[in-house]
Amino acid sequence: MSSRFVVLLIILMPMTVLADDTEVKEKALDSIDERITAVQSRRVQVQNRLSALPGDGSGAPPEAEADEWAEYRRVLNLIVNSYDSHLDALNKLKTVRVARQDIEAKSKAWLNFAEPGPYTIDFVDDLWNQLRAKERELETVRIEQALYDNLLESRRDSFKNSEQALRKAQEQLDKAESASVNRLQWKQDLVEMQNVHEQARVALLDTENELRNEIVRLRDTEKELLQRQVRVASSASPLTEQDRDAKLAALTQRQQEVGKEIQKAIEIGRILDEQWRQTRDRLQEAQTFSSSLLPEAAEQQQKKLELLQNELKTQMIESEVSSSIIKLLRLLDRILLAHRHIWELRYQVENNPDLKTLEDALAQIEHGYDQIKLWRKFLLSGLDAARRRLDNQEKKLIDWKPEFGDRELGERERLAFWRHDGMYRRLVAEADNLESTLLSFKQSMEMRYKNATVSDRVTKVYKNAGDVAVLIWDFELFTVEDKIVVEGREIINRRSVTVGKIVRILFILAFGLWLIGKISDRGLQSLSNRLPGHESAILLGFRLFTLIAVIAILVFALVRVHIPLTVFTFFGGALAIGVGFGAQNIISNFISGLILLVEQPVKLGDIVDVEGISGKITHIGGRCCQVHRFDGIDMLIPNSSFLDKSVTNWTLSDQSIRCTVTVGVAYGSPVRDALQLLEQAAVEHGLVLNAPAPEVYLEGFGDNTLNLTLDFWVGNLKQINRRRIMSDIRHRIVNLFGERGIEIAFPQRDVHVDSKNPIKVEFVSAEIETPLNLKGLSTGRNEPESIGSA
Repeated sequence: MSSRFVVLLIILMPMTVLADDTEVKEKALDSIDERITAVQSRRVQVQNRLSALPGDGSGAPPEAEADEWAEYRRVLNLIVNSYDSHLDALNKLKTVRVARQDIEAKSKAWLNFAEPGPYTIDFVDDLWNQLRAKERELETVRIEQALYDNLLESRRDSFKNSEQALRKAQEQLDKAESASVNRLQWKQDLVEMQNVHEQARVALLDTENELRNEIVRLRDTEKELLQRQVRVASSASPLTEQDRDAKLAALTQRQQEVGKEIQKAIEIGRILDEQWRQTRDRLQEAQTFSSSLLPEAAEQQQKKLELLQNELKTQMIESEVSSSIIKLLRLLDRILLAHRHIWELRYQVENNPDLKTLEDALAQIEHGYDQIKLWRKFLLSGLDAARRRLDNQEKKLIDWKPEFGDRELGERERLAFWRHDGMYRRLVAEADNLESTLLSFKQSMEMRYKNATVSDRVTKVYKNAGDVAVLIWDFELFTVEDKIVVEGREIINRRSVTVGKIVRILFILAFGLWLIGKISDRGLQSLSNRLPGHESAILLGFRLFTLIAVIAILVFALVRVHIPLTVFTFFGGALAIGVGFGAQNIISNFISGLILLVEQPVKLGDIVDVEGISGKITHIGGRCCQVHRFDGIDMLIPNSSFLDKSVTNWTLSDQSIRCTVTVGVAYGSPVRDALQLLEQAAVEHGLVLNAPAPEVYLEGFGDNTLNLTLDFWVGNLKQINRRRIMSDIRHRIVNLFGERGIEIAFPQRDVHVDSKNPIKVEFVSAEIETPLNLKGLSTGRNEPESIGSA
């Protein structure tokens, strides 16, 4: 039982609410009807009083002055007019209120269209146009509402002043004497009518304000319903390929028609220009001819000149209008192209769920909308000027005077102005149509953007980051002029140098240098193995190859990214300053390296001595040479040092070098045998050259030794360690001298003592030798000297 009651209650609740709404509506309408009845009653009273007055303006009371009586009759008429306007406003308020109640009911009841989607694009755009029109109506009503608010405030102040005047007149009447009662009574009646008029105007403005509020509510409700309908229709009706193709086909046909119009206008303009030039030539001939005529004939010639001048003026106007029409037709063609772009962009966006694409489209739409506003402003200005010229010419034709000249020429001018005005009107209509299409597209995209999902927005963030990278990539650093000469005329084109181009150049250079390095290393190693002894020539060839390849890679990189070679002109000053101040040593060493490779004063593998640094050249680079010293340390010597300083090249002419071993034998040793043994030690060593043969010398008489010298030659120093050979020969000399009993001398000293007295010789036993005594002897203290004998 209770459940049935709940169900019945649920069923009856909407009916109850509906009944309540209907009751409220009926009460509101009854209130308006009561106000209409009251205003009609007051109007009848004033109208009866006005009708009772004589129609010729007579019948004024004796105490009223003429101007006061005229003011009285005028105020009565104004009151009647105010009541009439008030009744019109009330009736309109009643109509609008009924319409608002109907649209509110319709808005509440509307859930979807009767026919399911998708809908045609024209239907969706028509809804957008209705919505924008409703927004403009709403804006207009709000402006009127603000205007009536200001008027109402002003009328209220006037009404308050009128009430004060009425009270003042009443007080004067109450205090008046019998002689002036009639006069004051009349003035009170006049002030009272003025007060009634002010009251009627305040009531009218209050109703007008109420009417505007009702219209605003009506337009708001209509706008809300249209927004819902547009939202439903747009979401259910993306632009299909068939709709896009149909729009583009229609635009193509219109473009073809406009193209024909342009060609026709060009032909007409050419004819008009030719006629204008012919008339100008005729006028110049006539002016030249008139200067030689007699006064009697000059008067007739002057009339002819005036006709020609008027004809020339008309033709100039026609030519000017024709030229302007051609420009406007070309602008119309641009507008049609903009229409095509909009429909293509709209199809791309509506069939692409990407939010980033939507944002890009919105940016393009904003830019296009700004452009069309400028076009529209220009067209409206031109239309206003054309309209004024046409109006002036039409007025001139209506009141045509003989001094104006030939009326037929005036009609031709009016026809030209009429054509000009019509073309401007046509362009303004096309601009309005383009603006409407743009706004429909824009509002549709904005609605879609607001309804975007979180994932779409996250994807947009990533794509925005990519756009920032693209923006940096395309950032222009500077521009370079690219000049070419065509048919004796210099054509200058400016090419931009962007961050992306610089990065691409660096990448190409890096890859190219890496590849050149690999080729040079492998080629140098391979040729060096196949052509031993020509290492310097091979290195020179590959060095030149590297230089040419680097220049080629640089040129290729510049051409590949479309940067002209004149960019070096841009950097010429900075490069010269850099070379002059910072890179002169580098350039000097680089050129020195090339000279070393070309002249070959030193080669790879040569044994050199540069200011006390001795070693083997293992590498000749672009800046320095690497010298491997005999102690295993690598030295980097600048290339210029091999040209500026004294350099000893031990292997310049051949690979053999003389080595010298010196040995001292004691005096009394068999010198010739010793020399023979030295020569034998050299000959027995397998790495000593037989030609030239080893040579031995008695070099000199030393303090303790007889100095013997052995000279011998060894070859291929790039692979042989001469110090090892010399060490081996010294070992052999020690062995040979030992076998023959030849003593290798060592330094000796003889001490000669010159004394007059005998030297005291004292033998001291070992037991009394103390460390102190020994220390004294060793340090040279004044103890007696002891000389032992062997």
